[in-house]
Amino acid sequence: MNIRTLVLAATFMPAIALAQEATTAQDTTYTQKSAAVSNTYDTTFVFNSQKFAISQNGERTNVSVYKKCGTEMKKVRETEFVDGQEVEQVYITSPFIPRKAYKRRNLEYSHYPFFFFGGNMLAGSAFGVKSEGKEMRDSKSGEWGFTGCTFECPISSSSWAVTAAMSLAFVSHHFKTDYMLTTVDGITSFKPFAVGDDENGERPSKSYLSYCAVRIPIMLEWSNRIGSEDVYAAFGPSIEFRAKERSRYKLGKRHTLTRDVNMNPVGINLEARLGYGFLMLYARTSLTPLLHTKYAPEWHPFTVGVGLRL
Repeated sequence: MNIRTLVLAATFMPAIALAQEATTAQDTTYTQKSAAVSNTYDTTFVFNSQKFAISQNGERTNVSVYKKCGTEMKKVRETEFVDGQEVEQVYITSPFIPRKAYKRRNLEYSHYPFFFFGGNMLAGSAFGVKSEGKEMRDSKSGEWGFTGCTFECPISSSSWAVTAAMSLAFVSHHFKTDYMLTTVDGITSFKPFAVGDDENGERPSKSYLSYCAVRIPIMLEWSNRIGSEDVYAAFGPSIEFRAKERSRYKLGKRHTLTRDVNMNPVGINLEARLGYGFLMLYARTSLTPLLHTKYAPEWHPFTVGVGLRL
């Protein structure tokens, strides 16, 4: 072997080694920017069908991850190394951001009905399920309403979350048409509707108490995915703000007996929900009386109903 052959072999050996290395690491690519900027460079490599991009600017190093299709994965938490110190950034989601942008299968969200309707009764105690008084007409009593907005705070990566919402409800408690709820000298009670109270001798077709309520439930919720839908259950208290109360009866047209029924403007409830997909069942009982018991009967509304989600 002459000197010329040895020189040629030494020249091609590095090229052969680089070719073998590239063939062995078929899953890994490496690119580096021009050295025109001395303190900035990018490195990318592929691992498990995901692309990792590492960039450095000065002493700050950032890492980005891309899916196989090229879509950048959303960051939940990032750690940066700056001048020898570790700096942690936390990414917070919001109910005002479309969920498709950040929803993960291991995060749970609230399940409140957009529209709900149910039947109710006026019990004599917080956990009573029987009407208090012969004057009640539970078959006609009910409520309906809408949920305007919801909030959620997932508990770690479990199936539990603390949720809240704000809903508007329209409530009516019906009585037998022989009785009218009225307030005389500051005391709210029933007054019999006697034949002859109306000049034509007719009897009313309805007698009821109605009011509007804004409710803010704060609940502990569990949910899980079965197939393409969620199964969920929730339990917790709610605060209720009441307004526009009035005692009315219908005799041809609606008549208002009084707008002062000694109603408590604020109440505390205990609620529970159970559902699958868009359909749910709910129950609620009032822990505090509906009216001021010093001047009116002690009533605790109890409600069961159905909710529909969008």
